[in-house]
Amino acid sequence: MSPTPPPAAPTPSASQGFSWPLAMLLAGCGLILSLLVSVYWQAASSREALDDLQARSRHEDLLDAVYLPLLEAESSVRGYLLNHNPVYLGPYQESAQQARKALGALRSDLADQPAFRQRLLRLTDLVERKRAVLEEALVHGTLPEVHSASGGPGKQAMEEIRVLVGELRDDLASAHDRRVLDSFASFSRSRMMNIALCVAALGLLLVLFVSMRKQERMRRQLDEILQREKAELESEVAQRTAELSALASYLTNTREAEQARLARELHDELGALLTAAKLDTGWIARKLPPEVKAPLQDRFDRLQDTLNQGIAIKRRVVTDLRPPLLGELGLVDALNTYLDNNAGDLQIETELPADLPELRAPVALALFRIAQEALNNVHKHAHAHKVTLSLSIDGDDVVLRIEDDGRGFDASTRKFGSHGLAGMRHRVQMFAGRFTLRSAAGRGTVVEARVPTRAALAA
Repeated sequence: MSPTPPPAAPTPSASQGFSWPLAMLLAGCGLILSLLVSVYWQAASSREALDDLQARSRHEDLLDAVYLPLLEAESSVRGYLLNHNPVYLGPYQESAQQARKALGALRSDLADQPAFRQRLLRLTDLVERKRAVLEEALVHGTLPEVHSASGGPGKQAMEEIRVLVGELRDDLASAHDRRVLDSFASFSRSRMMNIALCVAALGLLLVLFVSMRKQERMRRQLDEILQREKAELESEVAQRTAELSALASYLTNTREAEQARLARELHDELGALLTAAKLDTGWIARKLPPEVKAPLQDRFDRLQDTLNQGIAIKRRVVTDLRPPLLGELGLVDALNTYLDNNAGDLQIETELPADLPELRAPVALALFRIAQEALNNVHKHAHAHKVTLSLSIDGDDVVLRIEDDGRGFDASTRKFGSHGLAGMRHRVQMFAGRFTLRSAAGRGTVVEARVPTRAALAA
């Protein structure tokens, strides 16, 4: 009964295998890019706010650099007029450069803001008027007389400068505050966007985690199914291999038994018939009168030769089917006899032990057949001149080794003699042994059969 096929492995759909991971990957890339843009936007907003704060501080410092040096210049001129000491003129002389430099910086920073540009021009005119009053006082050696409640042109210019500087300071602070508030609002929006993107990224990671867990479960299920199918297939292969091995052993044993039966019948029946025919022929030749026998002598001689050849052929066939010496004298003598009778043109060297322990009959027969098949392959294919056959006990193995100096072949292809090689390998495997074949083109062939002594030696 054939085994029940395992359930089919779950096949991932196109969305699971390709589109779904790709969509999540694209979504992740989009989230990362959006987060980078948001972080950059947030950093830019923070940078703008810091730049605005720095600009506010700078503008206040520049306005102070316009107003305060004028106060110091006025005090310097008053001190000089009272004491006529040139040392008092130092702040006055430095104030001109400081004021012009500060006004130039303010006009450069606020050049793109028309509302401030006009007032900066007004402030420049007032500063020049104030300095003109101070210069006139230095030329005449006294401050101008004051005849009105406004305090004179110097005081009036200074008051206008103070008011204008205050207005500019307040307006610039208001503009900077608005920009800072806008930057803070942009920063808040960017922060909320970052939070949203982080939440989305965490959600995507969660989805990816769930998807990976699901794919991992599917992978484990698929692995379990494949392992189960593999185990069932290996079990079936092992069972079929065992069946085939048992069948091959049965066929081998059956063939040997049949060959043994044929050998007995040929030896007993055909041998008896040929021997009887030879004896009868000799009796007839002796009983015939000489004058009758003389014309038939050649026929009698040819008949005797034919019967002798038939008996020799019968003996050789019987030996090939079931070597009688194998059971009577053992494997060593059977190999020596076989090699002597089948050497042909080969130079055969043997290394056979004189004191080999008695082997079990099936093992001795298997080793003899391996030697027989190997020598047959040498005669047919190797074109060798020399063959070395050795039989020994190496550790826990009985080792039969046949080596020739023939043309060799690629052992991985086994183009010729493959059935014979398979038969030799199977004969060794019947006794849990190892069969080794080594060959290369132009380097001869080595056949080695190892059978464990526990299976080879007779009890």
